[in-house]
Amino acid sequence: MAASLCNETPNDLSQPGKFIFSEEDYVVDSNQWSETMKFKCSKFDNQLRSRWDYAVKNGYFRYTLDSLKTRIIDGDLKYVAQLNMKRATERRKPQVIKSVSQPFNPDLFNFLKIKKQEILLELCPQQITDGEVAIATNGDEDTMLSDTHIIIINVSPLEYCNVLLVPSVESCLPQVLTQSGIELALKMLLISSHQGFRIGWNSLCAFASVNHLHFHAYYLDHELAIEYAVTKPVIGGCHEIVGYPTAGFAFQLEERNVEQLARDVYKVTSYFHQNEIAHNLFMTRGTLFGEDKYSNRRTVRVYVWPRRSSYGAKTEDSFNIAVCELAGHLPIKVESEYENMTQERASQLLREASLSEDEFQLIKSQLIKTFN
Repeated sequence: MAASLCNETPNDLSQPGKFIFSEEDYVVDSNQWSETMKFKCSKFDNQLRSRWDYAVKNGYFRYTLDSLKTRIIDGDLKYVAQLNMKRATERRKPQVIKSVSQPFNPDLFNFLKIKKQEILLELCPQQITDGEVAIATNGDEDTMLSDTHIIIINVSPLEYCNVLLVPSVESCLPQVLTQSGIELALKMLLISSHQGFRIGWNSLCAFASVNHLHFHAYYLDHELAIEYAVTKPVIGGCHEIVGYPTAGFAFQLEERNVEQLARDVYKVTSYFHQNEIAHNLFMTRGTLFGEDKYSNRRTVRVYVWPRRSSYGAKTEDSFNIAVCELAGHLPIKVESEYENMTQERASQLLREASLSEDEFQLIKSQLIKTFN
């Protein structure tokens, strides 16, 4: 397993921090995976991990994650299976979801109701224009304005340093992707230098548990096949995944900036939302499209999967298909399922969550029109 060179600790961990960054802090390049590689952590990684470790030490979580039992499933897709039984039994009860477009309900649990100790960082992008620096700030350290973006602990973690990015927390946005939210998540990925830092998002009816806009982020010290999955062009910067159990769309940062990438991804997710199509999104570092897993030419990849809707509250089966599973990371809740999971079984479960070929092709033809 890859190791991490992270050792810088913030001075005061008892209060939420403020992380100010700009494009100068982006880390675009990354390396091939190897079992002996060591990841050098960025200033952001050090801040995030130190604060998360402090929260663990002080008992802010519903359960202690401990060391997760992990195995790489035999096969070319190299699924990463992890046994996490506590998440099945000790997590907060998921909300009942009936529609991809379900409005925000202030009476239900949302991220304005969390304890202050659960807030790790306020994420503060700064813009540099003609030599001038502009930073969005509150003025009052104890007041959250609608443009305040926070990173909080996931009190029911699925992996090490599992946090939630909540854009514009006081705007009380429902769990629907915005272009600015996608852009912020991309920026958060880019200020990490850790190859195993991943960001995911679940729509309503695609196993989102809380109807308040948020992204999952966490570190997984294992390579995923989706990082070098084969794609083919659809239109513009939009590609589709080839030879993978679930049909989906893919984008890369190469030869564009963050704003352009966010705009193209949003074209797809906005179409899904408008047409009540459940979907999941995943951001990771990987090879350039057209390059194999051994290539040194790396970039940021973004995947969006349209999928069959799941209505009501989340089930507590051993294997729900949300964004982690679609990306090839399988948190499994039952030990017998973990021990006996095969690539064929996992792929079949993923296919069952996917749209039919006819449905996917119809969506693709409609999306092509939105890019023209």
